[in-house]
Amino acid sequence: MDNIKQAIRSVIKDSTDLDSICSVLVNAVEKDTINYDAVQAAAGPSTGEVLLELWEWKLLLPVRSSKCGEWDSRIMLMQPGEVFEMPNISRVLTTNAIQSGKWDTIWAILHLFHKMGEPNWEKMPALIQELRDSCVHNVISGARIGAVCGHHGLREKIGALIAVLKGASIISPKLMTMDRNRMRSASPLYEFNPCVYCEIE
Repeated sequence: MDNIKQAIRSVIKDSTDLDSICSVLVNAVEKDTINYDAVQAAAGPSTGEVLLELWEWKLLLPVRSSKCGEWDSRIMLMQPGEVFEMPNISRVLTTNAIQSGKWDTIWAILHLFHKMGEPNWEKMPALIQELRDSCVHNVISGARIGAVCGHHGLREKIGALIAVLKGASIISPKLMTMDRNRMRSASPLYEFNPCVYCEIE
């Protein structure tokens, strides 16, 4: 448990429930999903706060969805019977953190994209860091993603790379407008996983 606690301190810096968060993550990473009862057994009276913190950092997501699997459509219900899952990149980061004591985004990206069979896997850490740096309030447009892909010599693969980034849980389409008083952007918007490269802050 010491390794994961050391690593999570670089992610969730001000948490008062660090022990409970780490306990839930250790339980969740061993399975495809974890149910509310298992979270409660690990987190006790802090269950609600722990689930919200893990949701905020996209380390654990509710499986229940209003219409599709995108993050925006997930419904967080804190009650027995609810089921949660770890996004792909979050699982790789957490698994490595348990083993190494480090939150190592570069290693996790290289490992995951190589495992996924992405032919340009060695370019992904720099490309994804540029995506992160291009975000405004953790959101990036499809047009900006295209420009970043171009910077890395992958302009002809924009559509395929967006699909791969979604599959890796690096980004997820924003299905709701950020401001009800503004028109939706002409370019699709994507939310960036906040636990990716959080250690460089």
